[in-house]
Amino acid sequence: MHEILDNLPPRARVLDLGAQAGSFSLDQYPHLTVVRADLSQPNRHDNCSVLADAAQLPFPSRAFDAVILNHSLEHFARLKPALQEIGRVVTRDGAVYVAVPDARTITDRLYRKLYAGSGGHLNLFDSEAALTKMLAWYLGLEPGGARALCSSFAFLNRRNARQSVALRQTRFAGLPEPLLARLSAAFRLFDRRFHTRASRYGWALYFGKVGASVDPAVRTNVCIRCGAGHAAGWLLELGLVRRRAVFKRYQCPQCGAANYYTPDEPPPAAKRP
Repeated sequence: MHEILDNLPPRARVLDLGAQAGSFSLDQYPHLTVVRADLSQPNRHDNCSVLADAAQLPFPSRAFDAVILNHSLEHFARLKPALQEIGRVVTRDGAVYVAVPDARTITDRLYRKLYAGSGGHLNLFDSEAALTKMLAWYLGLEPGGARALCSSFAFLNRRNARQSVALRQTRFAGLPEPLLARLSAAFRLFDRRFHTRASRYGWALYFGKVGASVDPAVRTNVCIRCGAGHAAGWLLELGLVRRRAVFKRYQCPQCGAANYYTPDEPPPAAKRP
């Protein structure tokens, strides 16, 4: 989403929809006017949060220069009316970021098994091409790039399972964080060796005036605690990667969790002969 946010002009208006506590830090973008809208009130209160149904947004048409839909589309009870509303409130030269799970992946299947009511995943997407076509039509914006997403497996993290929301939805106590870090790294290495999709989660899709080219490389370093994805080169540039014994590790710059490091992978299309 930062390809969009980093290139918006001062005082640009951004709708973070289905965000709960927020898809990004407000401190990173003090020059933007951000509105966070969700059906439930976030734990922390701020002056940018609004209670709203995505299918009936209380905003005038063309009110926002960008809309962020970060793992929210799968939760919308009325998907098509919500998409119509998003297309209404975004400016004609605006941009939209969408991140959703691929319902065919191990991660999403496991998530829906562990959590009551399938974890609230009401809409299952299983085709990037079909989803891109549908979103472009409803949003009235041209596709501007895409990237495959890797899983954080954060929903299996015991530290996260202690949170009140998780406790209400599942009886699974979670895995210890060091064990989960090894499991996540093993899935990534297995994928790299056998060209499988064990560590895949879904897609990040961009529409409209993105402002920067979207690097389609698959970012494999996704934090097992907070779920933040980091480009491998950026972690190296910051000096966060350290070799311990055989394996490289990094501390997540967002939450400080210890993760195993792996290089980014080329996009799937690049592997075809």
